[in-house]
This record gives sequence, C-alpha cells and structure tokens, in this order.
Amino acid sequence: MAVKISDLVLPENKLEKEYQVVQVTKWQKDGEVLGWTYECVLPKLRFEKVSVKISSEFPVIAKEELEAQGMALVSFEGLSISAWGRANGQFVSYGLSATATSAKLVTQK
Repeated sequence: MAVKISDLVLPENKLEKEYQVVQVTKWQKDGEVLGWTYECVLPKLRFEKVSVKISSEFPVIAKEELEAQGMALVSFEGLSISAWGRANGQFVSYGLSATATSAKLVTQK
C-alpha cells in the first residue's frame, strides 16, 4: 500500500504555541467569503511559511493594524498542518496546508 503525501501530518512537538502572523487576507471560494487566512512563519521549520484558514466572520487582527505593527502573535485552537503535493509532468510542487477552529491574539509583553 502506497503512502500519500496528504496522509502526512506534522507531530505536535514541531508545532509552535504562538505563531508570527505576517499577513491576513479573506479566504474566498467562487466569490463567497468563507473566513480568513493567516500567513504565519514557522521558526522551528526553518522559517517555512504556512497559511492557516479559519472559518470566522471577523479576523482577530485587522489588516491595517497588522501592517502598522509589522507582525502579531496568534495562537490557534484545533490546528492541523499537513503536507500536500502535486505532479505536473516533470515538475513537482509541494507545500503545507493548515486549518484551525479558532484564533486568539496574544498580547506581547
């Protein structure tokens, strides 16, 4: 039985408690707003970036506020990060896919 790349999930010890959010955008499909996407940096994974999708009406931090601060710390509940891959002829694309049930802004000390 072959293992699919979509079956791979990152272990808990590779995940952060708080994530550095560098961009917030609307999550849309076919013109319908489904929620928000938070682009985060993962320092434990060589600063790989991952976009976490959350189905919610409002973001935890406004795009303008994030741009003014440059970065914000966010914690996620129910976070699941998995790998994906796609082959197109000789070219192979891969990346990380992430979803969470909710996000909470972490106040910096």
